[in-house]
Amino acid sequence: MNDPTRPAGPSPASDGPLQAARSPSGLADAVRDQASGYANRRRTEAAGFLSEIAKALRSNGAELDKRARAKPFVQTVADNLDALSKHVARRGLRELFRDAEAVARGNPLATALVVGALGYGTFHVLRSGNGDALKSPGEPRRDWGGYP
Repeated sequence: MNDPTRPAGPSPASDGPLQAARSPSGLADAVRDQASGYANRRRTEAAGFLSEIAKALRSNGAELDKRARAKPFVQTVADNLDALSKHVARRGLRELFRDAEAVARGNPLATALVVGALGYGTFHVLRSGNGDALKSPGEPRRDWGGYP
């Protein structure tokens, strides 16, 4: 019953990450749980961010009294952002991917334009970083970030 070569108490690997790493299915479950937890945190943050943008639009909308045409538009955008925030908060990650895929399939031109704009913006953000690292010491630097 008692094995003098083993320490008393439960095995250290019986309920820790080492046990999960020892079995392939346990490792896959641990990775899936960690990834879904990360995705859920990002989803919650995105919903909060959208809600904050809507709140900021509403609070700054009071300054639009002089521009009567713009105020209803800003209120409509804020309402739609709130609705999107609630939609993101209550939907699961798979449902959100399905919705995004349906929108992309339904509007291929708009999808291509959005992806192109994101790629263009990403390119310029990356290029605006440490651009001097790729240049030789004798090459002049252009202030406007132009291409040689």
